[in-house]
Amino acid sequence: MMEFTGKELNYLHVCRRKLWLFRHGIRPELENDLVQLGMLLGEETFTRQEKEIPIGEAGVLDWADFKDGVIHETKRGRAPGGGDEAQVRYYLAWLNSHGIQAREAVIHYPRRRETVVVPWDEAAEQMVKQDLADCEEVVTGSVPAAVRRSFCQKCAYEEICFV
Repeated sequence: MMEFTGKELNYLHVCRRKLWLFRHGIRPELENDLVQLGMLLGEETFTRQEKEIPIGEAGVLDWADFKDGVIHETKRGRAPGGGDEAQVRYYLAWLNSHGIQAREAVIHYPRRRETVVVPWDEAAEQMVKQDLADCEEVVTGSVPAAVRRSFCQKCAYEEICFV
């Protein structure tokens, strides 16, 4: 099975075309204003926490409380989404498979003053396995067709998909 990152599992749930493009080296997001705002938000929230904890090639945790087995992710978006939950489930799977006990993830949405708790359990483990299989299917196939959705206008890939 191929190795993936948490970001790629997020993209699987947001847009399969975006996942395919990202995995094939097309990465306009670093120049996107909204992506840069999200990075700034991560830097300016929860300032007393140790931040940006790399976990191998899987990704980077925004912050964590390992003694309690809780990881944290901060998202700029206004609404919780399946991609965010898939990303943190993958981080939980990676940590547990590497001997680090992680029992849940908390996703913070500062703009909404809301949090979502994602537990690590058998159901979450099965979801991660399915997501990994789905990611492999997407990235080894042909580029998925562009499908316009309401959030496309804010996506760094919009110009590539809808020229």
